[in-house]
Amino acid sequence: HGTDRLVATLLQVLSQYRAANPEAPRVGIGDLSRPNGGSFDERFGGLGHSSHQNGLDADVFYPRTDRAERRPYTPPLVDRRLAQDLVDRFVAAGARYVFVGPRLALRGPRKVVSPLRHHDDHLHVRLR
Repeated sequence: HGTDRLVATLLQVLSQYRAANPEAPRVGIGDLSRPNGGSFDERFGGLGHSSHQNGLDADVFYPRTDRAERRPYTPPLVDRRLAQDLVDRFVAAGARYVFVGPRLALRGPRKVVSPLRHHDDHLHVRLR
């Protein structure tokens, strides 16, 4: 579940991304939040989250170099050009934070884009 603003931002950013990169694979969306908020721990899959509590957070899977439409399990599978394009678009859309994989060398404004472990297969965006 996500707020109307989160869902609208995801749709807007991904629509613009698709228009600019028509050859790119579709981008997958992972976790948002639980229907009534609250803990999103490992009982719900993966490592769990300390965030994803209020409908303002989303996990977005990076596009893959082989164009497969699924999560890239290792950094070499991430299409870094397309991933950077996604990061740039979320920053331009007013994201409060974008967490990216530390091994991917994705960049953006320091107060917004930060490397964070366990994010080599997806970026995490939080809206204001």
